[in-house]
Amino acid sequence: MNIFIKIKNAIYNPDYYKEVVQKPFSYSFKYLLVFALLFALVASIVLTVKFIPVVKALQEKAPELANYFPQELTINIKNGEVSTNVQEPYFVKMPQDWEDSSSHYKNFENQIVINTKDKFDINTFKSYKTAMLLTSDSVIYYSENQIAINSLNNIKDFTLNRQIIADLINKFKPLINILFPILFIAVFFIGFFMVVWKMVYLLFGALIIWLIAKIKGLKIGYKGSYKAGMQLITGPIVLVGILSAISPNLTFKFLFTILLIILALVNLKKTEVQAV
Repeated sequence: MNIFIKIKNAIYNPDYYKEVVQKPFSYSFKYLLVFALLFALVASIVLTVKFIPVVKALQEKAPELANYFPQELTINIKNGEVSTNVQEPYFVKMPQDWEDSSSHYKNFENQIVINTKDKFDINTFKSYKTAMLLTSDSVIYYSENQIAINSLNNIKDFTLNRQIIADLINKFKPLINILFPILFIAVFFIGFFMVVWKMVYLLFGALIIWLIAKIKGLKIGYKGSYKAGMQLITGPIVLVGILSAISPNLTFKFLFTILLIILALVNLKKTEVQAV
């Protein structure tokens, strides 16, 4: 039977499920593996296409990234302590193209302010109108409308200036050209194993299906419920996958289980022939 017909039946076909609970475990297991491969392939194509603009932007903007770092500035971190070669406080203005690309950056006049001489003061930080403040031992920035402070105590010693950033960009620039195949392969394997991993979820999910079957007067047992579950999860996987691709905010906790319950209710119907 064509895999697409099987997928359609797995989403909704009560007569199909009368056969599924009778068939051996290998029947539903093979279906789940083929469906996992198809789901992984589609997910890889969709996400790779979705990230084409991001990768192209990286290819175009990567050589220019070093220019955002001031030419005269050198930052040294040694034993968790920051020092610079410029007069402080030192202000790095917010780039105009950053402000144009996101409303978040329009709230700030400065991209970063460096002040390693004075102790952190929240009022001074706010007066800087900066997205980030670098002190002698910490990085302070806004995170979800709150002020976050990260200590530099565990940071290894390093020096940062425009030339070092340019050298790093040139070193990793060739990797940008292979982002597409890396992304495709990574999403494929993640998508495949996410579907197969649902077999662990079904150790619990089959109990729900078994309970629904009992309420409907079906004697399919836990094994029959598990076999049905390997096909019933098709609909939830597809729908949750589509909603997540559109926006993660469209999904919520227990959505998958709710969809599984709905599909079990509409697909499991009483028949004279019962699973053994």
